[in-house]
Order: sequence, then structure tokens, then C-alpha cells
Amino acid sequence: MMIAKIMCGAPNGWFDEASLKDASISIGVDRGALVLVNQGIIPDIAIGDFDSIGECDYQKIQQLCSKVIKLPCEKNETDTEVAIEYAISLGVTEIYIYGAMGGRIDHTLANIRLLLQFSEAKVRIFIVDQTNSLCLLSRGDHKFLRPAHQYISFFAFETTVKGLTLRGLKYPLTNYELTQGDIRCISNEVLADKFSLSFDEGYLLMVNSRD
Repeated sequence: MMIAKIMCGAPNGWFDEASLKDASISIGVDRGALVLVNQGIIPDIAIGDFDSIGECDYQKIQQLCSKVIKLPCEKNETDTEVAIEYAISLGVTEIYIYGAMGGRIDHTLANIRLLLQFSEAKVRIFIVDQTNSLCLLSRGDHKFLRPAHQYISFFAFETTVKGLTLRGLKYPLTNYELTQGDIRCISNEVLADKFSLSFDEGYLLMVNSRD
């Protein structure tokens, strides 16, 4: 399994230092690259237009990182979007994105919507902070190990989720139709070492969280 860890630059963005060090490939995105190098962690790749940092900090990144991809400031894609595309091109099977929530709300929403953009890429993508982990699933059967946090919630994203079945959770479901306005699937809990779910249609946002 090849895992990419991506660090974005949201203010006070949390990241798992030990996990980043163990990544198959680590990517610092714009200010996120500076956050890493300032913590003594040198990402394998730094990507961004770097318009959120000064010239001295950019030179520091250039000196320490073996590969820097400088993007134009005026472009259609976000820096994070390009970083995800790059990671997928390397053949990774999972992507964990840190520092993508907690700053500007438009950036947070854009990063969550990126989960939909790449939902058919056959790569599991997680947006992670200190108390939450988000993952968007497309139709099919999905199996997971016990997550890090106590609560697990599910929301229909963009479209109605049809045929939703939850197994191994405190509150199971069978063949349920979850609409976008339905919050029945909030604050569930995992009972065993693993759980599974399946659905026939739509996109399901899975949120693992703690107080």
C-alpha cells in the first residue's frame, strides 16, 4: 500500500508528525511546506504558487526540498487540487490531507468538495484534523478498521444515497434511503475492530470525530 500525506497551509493547521514521517510520499502545499520544514520535517515534494509566504521563506523551501513545483498564481486549479492530482499520478492508494480545515471557510469548503472531484479515482482520500477525519465514498461495498475517534456520522453529499446498509455499528441500517436533508446517520459508534457499509447510488460523506 502506497500512502501520500499532504500538508496544506490553513492557520494553526494540525498534523500528525509521526504519521507524516512514515508516509510513502509527503507533499507540502504552499504554506504547508513551510510549516513542515519549520518543524524539521522535509517533504519529498513542495507544490504551490507560494503567494502566501515571503521570498526568504520560499528560498528556504527551495534549499531544503529536493523537488519544488512552482505553480502560477493565476490558474483554474487550487494548489491542493494539483497536489492531489500529482499524488494520484504516482500510484498511491490512500491520501491523507492535513491543514485543510480551520482557516478561510471558502478554502475549507473547496477542500471538502475536492473529495467529490476525486471520488471516482479509486483512491481513498481523507481530510484530517485533530478531532475529525472526512472521507467521501462512491457506491459499492466498503470495509474499514476501527477508526481513531469515537463517533462516526454519514451524510448524503450532493445526491440521495440509496440502499445504504451499515454493519458493525451501534445503530445498523439496512437498505436505507438517505436524503441530503436527513441527519439520521449522525453520531453512530463502531462496536468491533472493523465495520462495513454498502450503498447502490449517490455519494456518502463519512465523518469520524470526537468531542
